Amino acid sequence: MPPTRFLDPTANRLNEEMVRLVLDNPYEGLTVVDTTGKVTLLSSSNERWLGLKSGSGMGLDLTDIAPKSHLSDVARTGVPERAQVVDLRGQTKVTVNLPIRRENRVIGAFGRILFKSTEQVEELAGRVRAMELQVERYETLLDEMRRHRCSFDNILTKNPAMLALMDQARRIADSSATVLILGESGTGKELFAQALHEGSARRKGPFIAINCGAIPRDLIESELFGYEEGAFSGAKKRGKPGKFELANGGTLFLDEVGELPLDSQAKLLRVLEDRKIDRLGGTAPIPVDFRLVAATNRDLGTNVNNGKFRSDLYYRINEFPIELPPLRSRPEDIPFLAKHFLAEISRRERLPTPKLSPAATDALMSHNWPGNVRELRSLMRQMVWKAQGLTIEPHHLPPTLHKGLNAAVSGTLEEQLYKAERIAIESALQAAGGNRALAARMLGIHRTALYKKMNRLGMD
Repeated sequence: MPPTRFLDPTANRLNEEMVRLVLDNPYEGLTVVDTTGKVTLLSSSNERWLGLKSGSGMGLDLTDIAPKSHLSDVARTGVPERAQVVDLRGQTKVTVNLPIRRENRVIGAFGRILFKSTEQVEELAGRVRAMELQVERYETLLDEMRRHRCSFDNILTKNPAMLALMDQARRIADSSATVLILGESGTGKELFAQALHEGSARRKGPFIAINCGAIPRDLIESELFGYEEGAFSGAKKRGKPGKFELANGGTLFLDEVGELPLDSQAKLLRVLEDRKIDRLGGTAPIPVDFRLVAATNRDLGTNVNNGKFRSDLYYRINEFPIELPPLRSRPEDIPFLAKHFLAEISRRERLPTPKLSPAATDALMSHNWPGNVRELRSLMRQMVWKAQGLTIEPHHLPPTLHKGLNAAVSGTLEEQLYKAERIAIESALQAAGGNRALAARMLGIHRTALYKKMNRLGMD
């Protein structure tokens, strides 16, 4: 026999009273009728609005007190009436009328006032429109960000080894393989990771990048895994998603992965195996779906032997290694990239584009470029502002780039200064189209001083 269930009449009465208090509150415009249209419940707010005393509406015919209401028709036919704008007692309201059923039989209907005026509807509609516009702006911004992401077509090179490397990367871009990008600082590891993302089926998803070496060790796990509200002192209200969650459906780029602490490496390996993460302070695992691209300028194999990097994680992320060559081993790319950066930066800064003289090109080619492409781009930015349309000569370049030209220097100091000054003035006049006043401004001297120098140098 089933166990006897004891009903507590006191609890039942309390529950009934609470339900009635909820329904019969001063803010709820609620009316209930039976199938004959007689009122069985009228909230206090509706009683006041209809000019009735408290409790006097019970049993009245609704058509007598609200002749324009359709609630009685809904109770009689069982056909619901969705949100409608109606005129009740000279006031415009937005109402909804729905049938009440018991065992598939209509036993009445209830009506609610959703909005007390059309102004409230317009205000809500205005808020919805504002939210829609904000969503559109965010979508436009995301589209812009996607358009500015690098693809393989944006990686400029004439180096055969680099071209072959890009051809291999294109073939594995759409795979699920974890890619480990190796290379010195400034070789463009993040751009290559973006190109892998853009070449995959995940291109419409997010590309989330994090530099593991730039985050304090005690914050790295909260950045990667996220946290729940109250997980630690200073945690944001409502918590915060981590990079694993943000990269869901897209690509996660872990730059300088060799800087991860050993305990974080173990947790990263578990995420890669289980595809689930636990927020700090969380109680339930969260599934994640992302493609991992990692990068480092360190020798991870040596770090594994030294106990600084987990061997199991190393073999897990080293499914497809790509080693980007340094700029010094790509000599044909140095003048090619330099001219590209000069044109790009000049266009952005709205300045005339300078040219590279053969001597300045030789200086660039002889430099070791420890900062690689990043260093070259930074130098070209300096040259755009420094030369401003002039032909870039060796004297425009930093002293560190003159070392390779020392053997070519001949003549006394006075003779060298004479040549450099003449070249600078000729370049300025050429860039200024022969306008001496403009050339003087470009050289940062007075026009009279320019005339004197030209006379001294024997220039027409």
